[in-house]
Amino acid sequence: MVSRQPRCPGSTRQPIANPIRNAAIGARDALPIVRMTCPGTPTSQSQVRLDLALDYARAWFLGQALDVLADAAPEQYSGTAPLASYYRAWLCHLTHDGSGERRHLTAAVRVNPDYCFPARLEEIAILQHAIATRPRDARAPFFLGNLLYDRRRHDEAIVRWEHAVRLEPDNAVAWRNLGIAYFNIRHDPRRARAAYDKAVGANPGDARLLFERDHLWKRLGESPARRLGVLRKHAGLVASRDDLSIELCALLNQTGQPKEALDILAARRFQPWEGGEGQALGQHVRTHLALGKRALRAHKKAAAIEHFTAALNPPPNLGEARHLLANCSDIRYWLGCAHAQANGRAALANTRRSPAVHASEEACRHWAIAAGFKGDFQEMSVRAFSEMTFYSALALRQLGRNSDATKLLRDLLSHARQLARTPATIDYFATSLPTLLLFDDDLDARQKTTALFLEAQARLGLGQQAAARKLLNKVLRRDPNHAQAADLLALPAASVIPPRSRKASQQKPTPNGSSKAASQPDRPRPQRPKRQGRVTRA
Repeated sequence: MVSRQPRCPGSTRQPIANPIRNAAIGARDALPIVRMTCPGTPTSQSQVRLDLALDYARAWFLGQALDVLADAAPEQYSGTAPLASYYRAWLCHLTHDGSGERRHLTAAVRVNPDYCFPARLEEIAILQHAIATRPRDARAPFFLGNLLYDRRRHDEAIVRWEHAVRLEPDNAVAWRNLGIAYFNIRHDPRRARAAYDKAVGANPGDARLLFERDHLWKRLGESPARRLGVLRKHAGLVASRDDLSIELCALLNQTGQPKEALDILAARRFQPWEGGEGQALGQHVRTHLALGKRALRAHKKAAAIEHFTAALNPPPNLGEARHLLANCSDIRYWLGCAHAQANGRAALANTRRSPAVHASEEACRHWAIAAGFKGDFQEMSVRAFSEMTFYSALALRQLGRNSDATKLLRDLLSHARQLARTPATIDYFATSLPTLLLFDDDLDARQKTTALFLEAQARLGLGQQAAARKLLNKVLRRDPNHAQAADLLALPAASVIPPRSRKASQQKPTPNGSSKAASQPDRPRPQRPKRQGRVTRA
């Protein structure tokens, strides 16, 4: 005859075959089992003790379960101290020990809640018991909300967290969790923003909360100037995190302060972090390109070359190097312009002859490298077209290959239009995408913004300056923190529109990217003089 194992009331798991249930084990045998499970460490491994207590409880050996937890000493950072007290209270409830139940529920509130992450299904019943028995306990609904959210029972989790912050308004982590849930689950940005403000208010010294709130503000289109002002007020917290320091550099560059961004990048040693791949390098490149272009406009040729060369060669303190497939056409293009200016010719001078005729051999070398780049590697995937395609086309123009440049720009324009119509997807091998690590991203909206920017680049390269500026302003309305749109708008038109194409900026674009004369009053054609008829004699 096969005996059926009794189930513990409230348990959601079926009994599992285990030697513990096959014999009646006395309370005195609990500690030897812990020794067998964790040789040499009979009083450590509190997570193992919790598992063993549940095994006893499923077999209805409640006294033995309590004995296993009686001398448990939770390790630092294990987060098991609250759970051990909640377990004991639950077991005392099952054994009708009211005083012990109340004593352990009180102890659960007093211990350190850090790193407590309930994960077992039985803990749902244990925490529900704590909430029902001690309604003023703010920790139990908080812990239960964490467990339910992990199990994708999102709405139930939100209800538990809202209950927790009503009882304990200073629970910054609960407010933070609500901010994420309001944005990702309820799609309510206003409540998400309010929740994060309360989280930061509850714990203003938490640098992670400051970073996450800034990330939320960025997603909601908050102006770079306001974001920068808030980060400046918390300089100490910003300096404590690499991701915040990089975001500060991005905002300094976005607001036209690359020199201050360079000081931060040069003084700090960065460590790679999940979701931050390429960010330190990206700000390094953007900073030196901005400073190099300033020097180029001021005719400081040596300084411009120095900054552009620094952009091409990342220093070791960034903690990362450029991917082998990454496209560097923008750096190479500007290096070519700097060497051309250093050779005694103003970059993109107004001349009808090919710029390469007046450029140095070094300038032509950099332009040739920029023109020869094919595709790009972005967001962990290879792409045929990217924002760097524009600079390859400009380099082709500088080399006098105008027809090749025009064809490439028209191909870029076609790609941008096709991209705007294509549903957004994530590459199967794409990982650690910064925009997906915390808040859900609107992939279609982001792809649409990218398509608008690529179209703006293509039209600018084709000489349609008015249409390009209109598109760039539209990009910045959609995303005020779009770095490349802001940088491109800040450039003088002469820096990117070749001499032969400037006349086209006064022309209207057609759907295929070509141009036609803008609507102006038609000039009267000069009339050929009428032939005089024969004069007949009267």
